[in-house]
Amino acid sequence: MKFTVARPLATPDRTVPPAHLTLPLFEPLGPASHTRQVSLQEQNSAVLRGVGPCVVMLGTVDRHGNRTPMGWGDPITENPALGATEIWEIHNSTGDAHPIHIHEVQFQVVDRQSTGHGAKPPEPWESGFKDTVIAYPHAITRVKATFDRPGQYVWHCHMLEHEDNEMMRPYRVGPH
Repeated sequence: MKFTVARPLATPDRTVPPAHLTLPLFEPLGPASHTRQVSLQEQNSAVLRGVGPCVVMLGTVDRHGNRTPMGWGDPITENPALGATEIWEIHNSTGDAHPIHIHEVQFQVVDRQSTGHGAKPPEPWESGFKDTVIAYPHAITRVKATFDRPGQYVWHCHMLEHEDNEMMRPYRVGPH
C-alpha cells in the first residue's frame, strides 16, 4: 500500500526512515518446567461410515501415546501454573495443517518432528514471539510459552469451520 501526500508538510518530519529502525533484542524464554502433550485429531461419522471425518477435535496425549479427543464442555486439562514456562507438544494426527492459536500468551516455536524423523528447527519466518503456529500433518509441533496472566482462556484451530465445530478448548492459568 502506498500513501501519497498531496500537500506540503505543515511541521517538520520527525519520523525515522525504515532503514534506521532497530527492533528490540530477542530474548529466548528460559527453561521449561513442564512439557504438555496435546492433540489434534479427526473422528469419523458413526452414521456415514467411510465418507471421511466429520469432526476435528483437540485433546490430550497420555504417556503411552494414546490420544483422547475432548470437546468444549469437557473438564479443563491444560492448567499451567501462573508464571510457569511450558513446552506444548502439539501432536497432529490429521492429514491437514492447522493454524493453532493460544490466547493471551506469546510463544516461541521450538521445533517440529514428523512421524519417523528427527526434529527440525522452526521455519525462518518463525523466529521471535508468535501467537499462532502451523501444526503440520502427522507431526509434532513444539512451542514454548510463559503463562504470566492468570485466568481462563482458549486455544483453538484458527480455521473458522474447525473452531466452530469442537476444535476449541479452554485452558486455565493458575488455580481452579
